Amino acid sequence: MTNDALGIVEARNNLGVLVARAAHRHEATRIRRSAGERAVLISEEEYEELLRLRREREIAGVTAAIAAHDRGETDMAAYDSAADLYADLDLPAPGGRS
Repeated sequence: MTNDALGIVEARNNLGVLVARAAHRHEATRIRRSAGERAVLISEEEYEELLRLRREREIAGVTAAIAAHDRGETDMAAYDSAADLYADLDLPAPGGRS
């Protein structure tokens, strides 16, 4: 993947080629709509791997927190929402950004 991002119009005009590159050659493409709106086109396989790694990281964080509690290193905490729990564990909320 290059650091240069394609503009949205160029990406749209070449979408078939970009999808083929992502799916078959595992080439990611950065796409920019504006300075603040950017995305990356990757293969579904790579996307699934990213999700798997995120889940593993979340499980490791929760496991470490439970182990610390069991060792008496932390107190039990109550949370008003799942988002508060994830924030306390320094993890992205489900559906949020990592």
